[in-house]
Amino acid sequence: MSDIRPPVNLKIATMLDLARMLATWSQRDRPASLIHFTHEGKHIYGTLLSHHGYYEMYGLPLWIYVETDEEPTGSFLSYRSRPKEEVKFVETVESEPMVLNFPLVNLSEKLSILSL
Repeated sequence: MSDIRPPVNLKIATMLDLARMLATWSQRDRPASLIHFTHEGKHIYGTLLSHHGYYEMYGLPLWIYVETDEEPTGSFLSYRSRPKEEVKFVETVESEPMVLNFPLVNLSEKLSILSL
């Protein structure tokens, strides 16, 4: 895998910010999923996206992530935009207006192409 270039890192401040990014991106392209793994005692949550049309390139690969002490407490990250913005882990998905649910994929270890 030495010929694979690493994605550009974009560290997000909070899980709420990451959920906003996932919500925005999933409306443009395709539904986004959330990757989780532990690294150096921290819980890392993120997603790999490609920013299409980046100048003359076919796309700019992005690793968008947040680093927390919180371990996941469900299989989905639920983002509610109204009446008050909220993000939380849930075990099951219920169809509600203004709520987006992103599946959580737990990795056994950090992907080798990622730098943190």
